[in-house]
Amino acid sequence: MKPAYWMALIVLVASVAATVLSFSSAVANTVSVKQALAAVPGKTIQVAGKILKESVSYDAVKGMLKFDIVCRQDNVTKMTILYNQPKPENFDTAIDAAGVGTVKGGVLIAKNLLIKCPSKYNDEKAKS
Repeated sequence: MKPAYWMALIVLVASVAATVLSFSSAVANTVSVKQALAAVPGKTIQVAGKILKESVSYDAVKGMLKFDIVCRQDNVTKMTILYNQPKPENFDTAIDAAGVGTVKGGVLIAKNLLIKCPSKYNDEKAKS
C-alpha cells in the first residue's frame, strides 16, 4: 500500500474519532427525577416531568423562570428547574417539561428547556 493511502486512512480514522468524542460530550442522558436528584454535580443530564403550575414563577426583568416538576412514575418526587432564559411562548399551556442542564443543590440549572404542549399532541382526525 502506498504511503499516501496510509496517511489518508490515518486522517480518516482521526476525524471519525474526533467526531464521536465531540458528539458524545454533547448528548445528555435522560434520567428520572429521583436519578436527577442523586446525579453527579456538573454532569449534563435531561430530566422530564409534569409541571406543577402552582410553583411557576417568572421574573421578566431578570429573564428567570423557576418551576417544579413531579416524577411521572410516582407523582410524588419533586425537583425545581431554574431556566435563566426568556419563558417559552407555549409554557403556560404546557403539561410536561424537560430540562437539560446540571444539578446543583437539588436544583436543575437548565440550559435548554423542552416543552410538551397538549394541543399539539391530540390524536383527533381531521374533519372533512
